Amino acid sequence: MITGPFRAAVLPALAVLLFASAAAAEPDSRARLQELQDSIRSGKARWTAGETSVSNLPEEAWGGLTGLNATPPTGPQAPEPPVKFVPAALDWRANGGNFVTAPKQQGGCGSCWSFAMTGALESYVLRKRNTPGAGLDLSEQVYLSCSSVGSCKGGALLPFFLVSEGLPAETAYPYAEEDGSCSAAASGWERTAHKIEGWGMVWPSLGRIKAALAHYGPLPTSMQVYSDFLSYKSGVYSRVGGKRVGAHAVLLVGYNDAEEYFIVKNSWGTAWGEDGFFRIDYSQMHSLVVFGLTTVAYY
Repeated sequence: MITGPFRAAVLPALAVLLFASAAAAEPDSRARLQELQDSIRSGKARWTAGETSVSNLPEEAWGGLTGLNATPPTGPQAPEPPVKFVPAALDWRANGGNFVTAPKQQGGCGSCWSFAMTGALESYVLRKRNTPGAGLDLSEQVYLSCSSVGSCKGGALLPFFLVSEGLPAETAYPYAEEDGSCSAAASGWERTAHKIEGWGMVWPSLGRIKAALAHYGPLPTSMQVYSDFLSYKSGVYSRVGGKRVGAHAVLLVGYNDAEEYFIVKNSWGTAWGEDGFFRIDYSQMHSLVVFGLTTVAYY
């Protein structure tokens, strides 16, 4: 412990150093944001960047923002939807009611795959029951801890577990932001679990993804995240630069042909993006973002 006159001299000096360090970091983050905003303008991108809940995270924390295995999984192809007419615009948040549950927060665990798959199951149940807007909250932690599909270090879009076991309510095993143990889930959770009947992969073309979304409902899908995306506030995202953060799983809930974008639910909480959602340009299917490369339909 520092005591006496030396303490009186040292502590003010430490305070000055800490203040100077914080002051130096703030202009640095402002400069990065200004550079990004300039790139958006010069590239004529259609989105707005700003301070978000994740924009100033250090690089060592980026792993908790994503978590999808980079290698696409293999599985059966989803049957071609018997859709003769695909609408020019679709949003499952307002398609005879709201069939999309609220965005959640994966925190510092790379469990995006669990959130995307669980969110799709919630929408599947709401559509099957025709109960739009119903308060349904299923357990991402059961999927994370019991499915053997992945961990906080990453997982795949493989819903075998949702066919065989399914997921119970969030209260059966509240999200813990860690791998956890299946034994910690409420006893007998399997009796109240919601399941899907089948699933299949959707071919990564605009037409097939739109048809599958119209017929099967919200779809778990993949994208590559770059650091500019962390600062997304609103608008139609297209990559303008930045370092690769990682492969990410999200939930596709709509599209708009007139303005050429998808509507997507993220798992970074409602303080990020458009209340936890984002819009992304169709062109990002064919950019480094490779949006929609792996897409799954439940049926």
